[in-house]
Amino acid sequence: MTFVADLERVETSHTVYSTVDRVVEAAAASIGIDSTPSAYQFVDYRSTSTQDDQKTQTPPLFIEIVKGLTARQPLPGTTAPGFFTLPTVLLYDDRGLELFDRITYVPEYYLTASEIDILVTRIQEIVAEIPDDSDIIELGCGSLRKTKLLLDALNKQRTGITYYAIDVMPQPLHDSMGSLSTQLENISLVALCGTYEEVMRHFGKSTRRKTVLWLGSSIGGCTADYATGLLSSVTRRVLNENDAIIIGMDLQKDSAVIMDAYHDSQGVTAEFELNIVSHVNNIVSSLAEGQHADFLDIKKFKYVGEYDEGFGRHNSYLEAQEDMVVQWPQSIRSRVAEICGKADDLVFKSGDRIYIESSYKYGPGAAESLANATELTLATEWVDSRSYYSLNLFRKPKFFMRSAKIANLTTIGKWCGPAARARNVLQEMSSTRTSAPDTFCTIPDEKEWRQMWSAWDTLTLEIIPREKLHDKPIDLRHPFIFYLGHMPAFADIHMTAADSEPFTEPSVYTQWFERGIDPNIKNKTVTHSHSEIPDEWPAVADILAYRDRVHARILRWLKRYKNSNGAVSADSARHVWMAFEHHAMHIETFFYMILQMAPLDIQPPIRVSFGTLDSARTPVEQWFHYAGGKDIVFGLANDNEQDLKKRTLPPGHVFGWDNEGPQIRADIESFSIQTRSITNQEYLEFLCALSLHDNYDELVPCSWVALDTTSSSSTRLASGYGVRTIVGAPSITRTEAALWPVFVSHKQAESYANWRGKRLPTEAEWTHASRTFHLAAALNREKAQLFSNKQSGGQATGSNSAWPELQPVDTYVAELLAEQNTTLEEQVMQQPFDMYIPSDANIGFAHWHPVPVSTSKAHQGNGSALLDASFVGNGWEWTATMFQPYDGFEASPMYPGYSADFFDPEDMPNAETAHYVVKGGSYVTHSRIAQRQTFRNWYQRGYPYVLATFRLCESNSTSC
Repeated sequence: MTFVADLERVETSHTVYSTVDRVVEAAAASIGIDSTPSAYQFVDYRSTSTQDDQKTQTPPLFIEIVKGLTARQPLPGTTAPGFFTLPTVLLYDDRGLELFDRITYVPEYYLTASEIDILVTRIQEIVAEIPDDSDIIELGCGSLRKTKLLLDALNKQRTGITYYAIDVMPQPLHDSMGSLSTQLENISLVALCGTYEEVMRHFGKSTRRKTVLWLGSSIGGCTADYATGLLSSVTRRVLNENDAIIIGMDLQKDSAVIMDAYHDSQGVTAEFELNIVSHVNNIVSSLAEGQHADFLDIKKFKYVGEYDEGFGRHNSYLEAQEDMVVQWPQSIRSRVAEICGKADDLVFKSGDRIYIESSYKYGPGAAESLANATELTLATEWVDSRSYYSLNLFRKPKFFMRSAKIANLTTIGKWCGPAARARNVLQEMSSTRTSAPDTFCTIPDEKEWRQMWSAWDTLTLEIIPREKLHDKPIDLRHPFIFYLGHMPAFADIHMTAADSEPFTEPSVYTQWFERGIDPNIKNKTVTHSHSEIPDEWPAVADILAYRDRVHARILRWLKRYKNSNGAVSADSARHVWMAFEHHAMHIETFFYMILQMAPLDIQPPIRVSFGTLDSARTPVEQWFHYAGGKDIVFGLANDNEQDLKKRTLPPGHVFGWDNEGPQIRADIESFSIQTRSITNQEYLEFLCALSLHDNYDELVPCSWVALDTTSSSSTRLASGYGVRTIVGAPSITRTEAALWPVFVSHKQAESYANWRGKRLPTEAEWTHASRTFHLAAALNREKAQLFSNKQSGGQATGSNSAWPELQPVDTYVAELLAEQNTTLEEQVMQQPFDMYIPSDANIGFAHWHPVPVSTSKAHQGNGSALLDASFVGNGWEWTATMFQPYDGFEASPMYPGYSADFFDPEDMPNAETAHYVVKGGSYVTHSRIAQRQTFRNWYQRGYPYVLATFRLCESNSTSC
C-alpha cells in the first residue's frame, strides 16, 4: 500500500495537482533562485504547460480513469479479464497522504514498525555503507518519518552529505523538507519535484558517490516488469560503479498477519482506499466546470482486500454494494467518446469490483532475482527482529557477467493448481525456445564480450598489484603474467581460423602464450604439451597493446556476423565461441590463483560486510529421494566438426566441448541426495573429530587461511580460520562464512563422506537430481517440501510420512508432465541448457564470495517452513565419476587435446592425480557455462585450490 504507479500514470499526475504556483517555482528554479523561505533548495522538473493548455487538453490521468471504468481488465500476471480498474496514483491526493500517514501508526500495520526496527538496531551498519561527500537520493520521500533516523545518524557521523527528496507533488515536499531544514545542519537538502523519469536527468553527469533509497516496501506496489524496468533505468542513468540502492522489501509470512495489516481495526485502511472515489469525483468535477462532484457515490462502495498466496500479494478493491448506473456529465461526454469510442453510462452490478492496487510480498531469493534482472549485486541484507521485513543494499558492480536471460519463474502460474501450473511454465519455456532461440546459445554478443573483458581487467589489473604479476601463488601453474597474454593469444589463434587473416602481431605471442600447464600434482615434470615460455616475459604494456589489437579483431568479426544476420560459417562461429568460453573458464582459473595470494596483497574491488553467524539460520540436514530409471539421456549431440565448414550457423544452435558428447543413455538406480552442499561449519566439526590423527593437516582446506598464524593447527580449529575471498577472510566460527559451502579437494570430500558413512554422487546422479529438481521447483515450488525425507539422525521432517512412502522427485514431476502430454526427457534431458535454474543462483559474480547454503526456514504465505534447495552456484560439486570419455567420443579437431590429455586409466581411481568430474558452477562461473547442464569440468583428485564443494549421496538399497 505504497506510492508507486505506472511511469505513464505518474508522469501525468502533475496535470491534476495545483497545490502551489508551478509557474513561479519553475521560473525561480531555472535561474537558480530558491522560491521557498526555508534552508533547502526546491527544483521543479515537471512539464510547464500553461493553465489554458490544461483547460483545453484532456488530462492523461482522466484518460486512465475512463479506460479503467469502461473495460474490464485482468489482474497483473493473469489473463482472464474480470475487474474494472482505477490508477493507483489516485490514492495519493492530500487527503490520501494524510490517511496513509495515519495507517503507518496503526498497530496492525507492521511494515513501518519493522522498517524502523531495522533502522534503529542496524543503523551503524547502514551508515558504514555510506561514504562522506556523497548523495542520498530518496524515491518517493513521504513524511520522512523513517528516513530521518538515517539522516540524523549521517548528520552526526558524516560530512559532505546532500539529501535529495523526490516526489510528484510539491506541497508534501515543502512540508517534509521544511521540518528537516532546521534539524540537519551538516546535510544539504534538495527537494526535486517530478516523476522519477523527469528527475533522473538531474544526476546523469554527477560523479559523486550515491545511495538511492526506495523504502517503505514501495517496490511491493510494482509488478515485476515495472520494478525491474525502473531499477534498470536508475542503475544505467544515475549510478556510478559501486554506488548503492537500499530497497525495503516486505517478506512473505503468515497470511493472517498480512490480512490484519490491510484490514486494521480502526478502519483507516478502508477510509484510505475509499478516498480514491473522492479523488475521481474531484477530477471529473474540475473537467465538468464544477458540476457533478458526486459522480461516483462513495456510500455505494465498500473496500475489499484479499491475499493471494500463489502470487504472494495483497489485492485491494472497491466493491459495488448494489446495482447502479452512473452517467458521465454531459459537458465531458465528448471527451469520454474520444477516449473509448462512446460515452455509454457505466453499469455496475452488486459485487462488481474495481481493482485499485497490489502489495507484493517477497519470498526467498527474490532480492537476488531482482539483482540479476537489473545488473546489480546484492551486497547486504538486514532483517527485522520478527523476520517480517528486510532492507536490501544493492551495488552497481564493475561488471555484470550473469545472464539476465536466466528464466525467472518465480511467479508464473502460481495462482493455479499443480497441473495448470505445469502447463503455464512449460508454455513459457516453449515460447522462449521458439521466439528467441539465441537466448541460451550460439555466439555471445558484443555486450557479453565487453562484460567478460571488464571482469578480466578487474582481476588482472586492479585486484592484483602490478608488481605482483610475476608472482606464482600456485606452484603448479605459470605466473599471473602468462595468463595476461594467454587469453588474447588463444583467441587470436582461433580468430585466424575463423576469418583466415594472419596472426595479430607480434605473432610470436601465439607460440609463447598458446597453452598453459596442468602438471601432475605429485611430479611437476609430468605434464601435457604446452607452450615454450620465453626467457623473459614481455612488458605488461606490450601485452596489453597486443590484447587491444586482438579485441578489435574480435569486434570486427562480431560486426560482420551481426550485419550478415547470422549467415556465417558454422566452422567460423565455433572458433569464435571457443575463444569466448576458453576466456570465461580462465577467469575462474585466475580467480582461484588470486585467492592463494597473501590476503593483504589483494586489493578488494568492492566493500563487503559479512553477517555474523546466526544460529537460527543454521541449515538442517535434509535429503531428496529419486527413483532413477532406465535409458536416461545425458550429454550433448555434438557437431561433426568436419561438416561445419559446409554449412552456415543454424539459428539456435548449441556448441559444446568434445567431452560433452555424444549423447548417451544410462540407467540410474534409486538414490537419495542432500538438498545442499556441506558447509565450512560441518567440515570444521569433522576436523575437530580427527584433530589427533596423523593426516589431519592434509585435510585442512586450502580455501581456508589461518587468522592466527602463531598458534598450533589444533588450536586454530577453535577460532583461527577464515575463508579466502577477494574481499576479506571472514571467520568460519563467527561469521556467515560458517554456512558457506566448504571448498575442498576430491580426496578431502571423500574423506568426509567416508567419515559420515555416505558417498559422493556419481555424475549421472548429480545431473539427474539437479535438472529434475529445478523443474520441480518451477512447476510447483510449495510442493518441494514433499521431496525432503529427513533431518540428521533419520527422523522424518515436519508432518511428512516415513521416508519409504514419500514420492520421489522425478516420479512426481513425471506425473505432472504426463498431464500436459510431455515428458522429462523432452523438457529437461534433451535440452542442453537447464532453463529452470533459479534466477537467484550465485553464479557469474552475483557476489564476490559464496553465500550461505539454502536453509529450510524460508518464509511462506501460510507461515510454514518450506524446504529450499540449490544445485548450481556457489561452488562446483565433486562427483564420484572419473573423467572418462562417453562411448563414441571423438576428440575435437579444432582442439584435440582439450579433453583427451586428461583421461586417466580406469584402474587408478584412488590416485591423487586421477581426474574427477565436477558439475554445476561456482560464484565466478560464467552463466553460459553454469546453465549448460551438459558441461563437464574436471580436476585432479588431490588438487586443493578449485572452488569445488560436495554433497552426500546414498543408494536406497540401505537406509538413509
